[in-house]
Amino acid sequence: MIGGSTAVMPRGLPRPRQPRRWPPAAWPAVAGLLLGLLAIGPGLARGFILSYDMVFVPDPPFSSALLGLTGGPARPVPSDAVVAVAARLIPADLLQKLILLSIFVLACSGAAALLADCWRARTGERPPPLASLAAGVFYTWNPYLAERLVMGQWAMLLGYAGLPWVLRLLCTGPVRIARARLVLALLPAAIGGFAGMAITGLAAAPAALARGAGPSPSPGQRARRLAVVLIACALLSLPWIIPSLNEPVRSDPVAANLFAARADTPFGSLGSLLLLSGIWNAQAVPIGYGGAVAVVWLLVVAAAVAGYLLLARPMRLSPGLGAAALIGLAVAALGVTSPGRAVLRDLISAWAGFAILRDGQQYVAALALAEAIGLGAGVTWVLRGVKSRPAADSAGAVLLGVLAVLAPVLLLPGMAWGSAGRLHAVQYPADWLTARQLIDSDQKPGTVLLLPWAQYRRYPWNDGEAVFDPWSRLLAREVIDNDALTVGSQTIGQESAASIRLNRVITQPGPLTGRLAAAGVRYVVVDAGPLLGAPRVGLAGAARLPGAQLVMASGDLVVFRLTEGRS
Repeated sequence: MIGGSTAVMPRGLPRPRQPRRWPPAAWPAVAGLLLGLLAIGPGLARGFILSYDMVFVPDPPFSSALLGLTGGPARPVPSDAVVAVAARLIPADLLQKLILLSIFVLACSGAAALLADCWRARTGERPPPLASLAAGVFYTWNPYLAERLVMGQWAMLLGYAGLPWVLRLLCTGPVRIARARLVLALLPAAIGGFAGMAITGLAAAPAALARGAGPSPSPGQRARRLAVVLIACALLSLPWIIPSLNEPVRSDPVAANLFAARADTPFGSLGSLLLLSGIWNAQAVPIGYGGAVAVVWLLVVAAAVAGYLLLARPMRLSPGLGAAALIGLAVAALGVTSPGRAVLRDLISAWAGFAILRDGQQYVAALALAEAIGLGAGVTWVLRGVKSRPAADSAGAVLLGVLAVLAPVLLLPGMAWGSAGRLHAVQYPADWLTARQLIDSDQKPGTVLLLPWAQYRRYPWNDGEAVFDPWSRLLAREVIDNDALTVGSQTIGQESAASIRLNRVITQPGPLTGRLAAAGVRYVVVDAGPLLGAPRVGLAGAARLPGAQLVMASGDLVVFRLTEGRS
């Protein structure tokens, strides 16, 4: 203003160029990509990363198993179907890399954007970029993601990565939820199936009720917001809900004991959960985690929790997230005590659907996000007013911010380079692909039986790493395996009707040929055990399949074809 009037730019003169402002999630997205590259490491080579439940195959066929119509829990629905469709456009091994990298990019940028937008909604200004980056890195590089990545639970991690984006919409968007945007934000969880949607819905429901930014909604508006979120989650869950209703779900209550959170730090099971670890499988714990490292990591987590309780919660940053974190922690801790495990066993006995609670450690996802927001809020507080401080204090504050960004990576080096080399790319043996072509080209109906009678394998060509047997994803035919799971010295009972039916046949002594043929089995695939590489003469008898036709035999695979009427 000059003399009470507004200065006007002369016509014809160019307007000064405004500096380009990058979205608050841009640099965290780049950081997430770099963290993903560091985490996957050797797995970025051509080929497939095969680790526990992470099973991708070349040119996955469309089959009834993709829709959960072959029986058993619909755990891979709809994630496997999405992969099968996408693999028509992108080679499946490259698709796997893109999915894994997207988890890191979505998680890091999402946590950073959630902090930045919630902070701006409450204060009118954004937090320092270093604070947003600290929140993003913490959420992306922690024991929870490291352990679940080794377990191969990429579909669930998609829901984990998309969770901040769902809360960002609910916490900073209008009171009336934009349904299309909500569905878009829920897509990662929808692809992730029941596990991805479970951890997302647990956090989204309290956020829908809380609603912190803008005018406080009325009780009726809160109810409508909750209804919109629940309906959206239910509709996007139909791909796995429908087959679960169509096929009776079976679950062994003993699983409550085997999947309970365990101590992988000196602070016990509950302390490990607070530190975002405690997975039931000790082999999934990153190398070097625990001991002195866990003590330092505890200090970082303590600072993050303090930041949430003292700053984020009073400011109502991401309201509802604290409640979701406590609920998730309570679910995770349910299996820590004997009475809690007894409750879980009783619930699963009453209704198999309660088995979704047995792997409770996965529900600390909301706690991980709350701690990330708390750490970012703490870094913001440290850096606030840094320009008005003496140079030495300013430099110290910035150094603390930098250390907050780097601490997760420095304290968890075992997550780097494909979890210390375990997540590496391999190629399927050529005779596997040849066998697939022979089996799927057969016009006669019949199922495929997998032997040895176990669900997980340790193949020499996969460097002995445990992996779910890939044949159910390789073949268009229905594949029957033993879906009982052995953990230590205990075994969880089978869940699918076909597996239970054939278990009675296989565990009986004597020849199997006639009984399997009568049960509708057309092929028997043996992909592990002493039969591999053995002389072809006498293989059928050694496999208890006299009269079966030997289709293929090598050091990697033996395939038999059964003929009706043989005994």
